[in-house]
Amino acid sequence: MSETTTTIPRTLEERLPLGEAMAVEADWDTFLDLLEEGNYPVQYDEGQILSFMGYGTQEHEALVARIIYLLSVLLDNKPYQVYGSNLALQPPGTSKQYFNADCTLVQGQPQQVTLRGEMKAVTNPVMLVEVLSKSTHNFDLGQKFQRYKTIPSLQQILYVDSQAQRVISYRREEKKGVWLIEDLTEQGEKVPVLQEGEIEMQALYKHWKSRG
Repeated sequence: MSETTTTIPRTLEERLPLGEAMAVEADWDTFLDLLEEGNYPVQYDEGQILSFMGYGTQEHEALVARIIYLLSVLLDNKPYQVYGSNLALQPPGTSKQYFNADCTLVQGQPQQVTLRGEMKAVTNPVMLVEVLSKSTHNFDLGQKFQRYKTIPSLQQILYVDSQAQRVISYRREEKKGVWLIEDLTEQGEKVPVLQEGEIEMQALYKHWKSRG
């Protein structure tokens, strides 16, 4: 998914020449050091620090803002918290992992684990949303998706495409290991949100389409 380097860049200036995607072997404590001291986005999985620095297109950023807004409106006065991309996520288990989603929904109170000092990560999302971009597309739908599926509380994952009008919804079924997949591309279709309602594709891609 990316070039593997042996040197960990400590600053954004050192990171930028390495391209859109970076993977570097490192232990958990080294990752936490970078998380505290660094100034560029990083995630952690399979003993690697992962970094994606793709250009933030207007379409991508408009969709991130739009989905957060629409979910907040839909779930207003309901027991959910809607969070943006800076929220830390850690799937349960013995391996060390650290991810960020573009949007996270938690029902009730967030359950957290301490990473180090004041740094904490949420472990009980019920819904995650990733807005797909060119640099993160394969990682989001591949390795990261496999990690997300291990989260017991998670009921739904939405993948919102920033390069085409398309939303892929994965909803967990009662049978273990089974997920219902819906591939939505038409303007008149509606995106399901848990058991709480729907978001219209037309409303979601309103600002994206104005630039297309």
